[in-house]
Amino acid sequence: MVNLEDYGYVQSIYSCEMSGIPARITADHKERYELVCEYGQSYGRLKAGIYYGEGCESFPTTGDFVLIQYNDIGDSQIVKTLKRKSKFARNDFSGHAAGYVKTVKEQVVASNFDYVFIMASLNHDFNLKRIERYLILAWQSGAVPVVVLTKADLVEDFKEQVSAVEKIAAGVGVYVVCVRTEYGIDKLSDYLKPCKTIVFLGTKRLPSCGRIDP
Repeated sequence: MVNLEDYGYVQSIYSCEMSGIPARITADHKERYELVCEYGQSYGRLKAGIYYGEGCESFPTTGDFVLIQYNDIGDSQIVKTLKRKSKFARNDFSGHAAGYVKTVKEQVVASNFDYVFIMASLNHDFNLKRIERYLILAWQSGAVPVVVLTKADLVEDFKEQVSAVEKIAAGVGVYVVCVRTEYGIDKLSDYLKPCKTIVFLGTKRLPSCGRIDP
């Protein structure tokens, strides 16, 4: 049996909403979802009557806790999306209301994370304004931002860059690391704990689909 608390589930938060088996979405494949629940890893699909047509349930995404009707010989049915403590979202411009008026909807792309690791290289790609924008996004998500400055081996002295980041990131942890030499990696251990979820925010894009492991 799997203990869902290892994946960040807090039963006391959701006890009043229980009408199925709790699970967490570990990967989003559009119409099919990878799940983990007390019975282990499985797959699930949305129950049409709840999520489509007149249904008003929020579509789940990677990181969401949901309630399922478990099926041990096939895909389980996802029947409810539980409330989120944090999220990254973007505008969805695909829908139109009556009269062809553009309707802007929110599309959640990741949820229920504890920390946002803002990854920034110390080499020529270092951009203070970009880090500042990511800090705003991280705070707005409801999680705690952490700035991780990478590629420490490519610069002779990073003190000025660290000082500049600390000025715009008051109260935020700022760490310098090098994956190749493992410099500074041990200082991140306070964040890498069971029951905690981390998302990574870098120069390419917001997380759109990922996997969550305990």
